[in-house]
Amino acid sequence: MLETGCNSNKYQKGYTLIEIIVVLIIIGISTTFITLNFSTLKSVDSKINSFEKSVNFLTEESIVTGNIIGWHLNSNKQFANYIFDNENKEIDYDFDNSFLNEITSLRMTFRFEDGTITRIDEIQRDSPLMIFYPSGENSGGEIDIYHNDYIQRIVIKNNGKVINEVIRY
Repeated sequence: MLETGCNSNKYQKGYTLIEIIVVLIIIGISTTFITLNFSTLKSVDSKINSFEKSVNFLTEESIVTGNIIGWHLNSNKQFANYIFDNENKEIDYDFDNSFLNEITSLRMTFRFEDGTITRIDEIQRDSPLMIFYPSGENSGGEIDIYHNDYIQRIVIKNNGKVINEVIRY
C-alpha cells in the first residue's frame, strides 16, 4: 500500500494500518503486565514495611527500657509483651495488622534460627515468635507467605535488618 497523495518513489515506504495496530496491541499488553507487576510489588512492599516497622519499634523499645521483649504473631494479629520473671505485660503499641487481614487465608510459616519450621497459625498465644534483647539484637528468623504463584520470604536478621525476597515456583 502506498501512502495517500504521494506519487513519487521516495515516499512509497511506510507502515500499513495492520502493522501499526499490532504494535499498539503489543504495547497495550506490555503495559498491562507492568501495571499488574507493580501492584503486586506494592502489596509485597506494604507487608515488608509493616514487619520492618514492628521490628524497628521492638528493637528500640527493648534498648530504651532495658527489658527483654517477646513478639507474637498469628494469622490475624501481632502483639508484643515484656518478658519478666513471673509475669508478661503486654506492650501498648498500635501494630499495623491490616496486611494480616489481606493474607489471612494464605499459609504462613516461620523458620527459627535453629532451622525449625512451624506454621504461624499453629503457634500458641503464650509462645513468642521472636525475642528482642536490650543489646539491640533479636533471635531472628524467616517468615514465608505462600501466595498462589510465589512465596514471599521476609528474613529478619539478628541485627534487626529486614530483607524481602520473592521466590517464584
